[in-house]
Amino acid sequence: MNNNPNQPREYDAVLGGEVPPPVSGVVLGGLEGVRSRLRSSVLEVQVNALSEALNYGDVGLGIVIQALHNQSGQVRLSAYNILRSHTESSVKQALQDFNPYEFFQCVHTLKAYYQQVHSVAISPDNKTLVCGSGDSRYNSINSPKVWNLETGQEKFDLRFNHHHTSDINWVAISHDGQKIISAGADKNIMIWDGDTGKHLGLSKHTNIIYALAIHSYKEKFYSADGSGCIKAWHLNRGQEIATFLGNSSAIYAICISADGNLLISGGEDTVIKIWDVNSGREIWRLKGHSHSIRSLAVSPNGRTLVSGSDQRIKIWDMQTGGEIFSFYGHADWVRSIVFSPNGKTFLTAGDQNIKVWDLASGKKIFSFKGHTKPIRSLALSSDGQVLVSGGADGNVKIWRF
Repeated sequence: MNNNPNQPREYDAVLGGEVPPPVSGVVLGGLEGVRSRLRSSVLEVQVNALSEALNYGDVGLGIVIQALHNQSGQVRLSAYNILRSHTESSVKQALQDFNPYEFFQCVHTLKAYYQQVHSVAISPDNKTLVCGSGDSRYNSINSPKVWNLETGQEKFDLRFNHHHTSDINWVAISHDGQKIISAGADKNIMIWDGDTGKHLGLSKHTNIIYALAIHSYKEKFYSADGSGCIKAWHLNRGQEIATFLGNSSAIYAICISADGNLLISGGEDTVIKIWDVNSGREIWRLKGHSHSIRSLAVSPNGRTLVSGSDQRIKIWDMQTGGEIFSFYGHADWVRSIVFSPNGKTFLTAGDQNIKVWDLASGKKIFSFKGHTKPIRSLALSSDGQVLVSGGADGNVKIWRF
């Protein structure tokens, strides 16, 4: 090991000259050394320089922030990983403008019980993954499939307790993570203990259930069916609280605003309806789609709604009810929409592709192929670090950095 401070260390940049210095070179240390190593053609040198930059206070932190725009994807990702633990306002702003989804890779491919995955959900603690599947050609013993999100290992098998007799169209997890809810073509809603898999109760609709939505903080959830009916249920007791007519025909999608005050529904009649949760009163209707609505998502701040139909995506102003953008997003029905935690981007699925969009401009940021057949459902972890997709190929995929 070289203990002479005047001698260059590994990765140090050395300046020579026409008149040689007293030693073999002058070490470029400090911030200039960091900047010099970031211009290196050796990836490892650049990444190490980012870590060293943090030794130089705010200026060094600024260098790491600038590296979020580096030409090298690995350098950008390294800068992102370094900054994720920082709370400075400059870092928070920089990370809001950063698109991490280009670095997502599939780390697990899991098999559902049946040929088509209709719905996936992630628990609030980001530890559990649930999927609902089916094959509408056959009646079947069918229950949600539950995995450990980190390892991809199945947690327990629910089929030997109680089960649906047809496709499971939707699954959801309560906000405390204690309950799993499944609903399907057999007109049944089933509630399960999220820790043990024990069956806790069953409730019935008079028609096929297509969608579920959990209330943000109250102990209740909502279901929507093929007749246009929306029901409110008590989460713990599984009892019906209220019933109100939703749309004039089948409702395929419902969602609730983050503050829990608004319920949004859409379906076969092409109309989006906004409801006051407390009174059950319809506030307004949004019209613009020419085909049935298959997916809905409201931004975390409650100001913007995104809807998906036959290839088309629309962005709406929730304050005025006005349409902001309308564009073609996929080559098939847009069946799933999820927002990023910061609300600046949203992800959609319809054909075999997952696409990332900028909310402010409606422009596509990134696209990657997820499955060999159309994707039916997406779920994003609460920290935005894990994406789950389920498709008509019978696969559930877990995506991480």
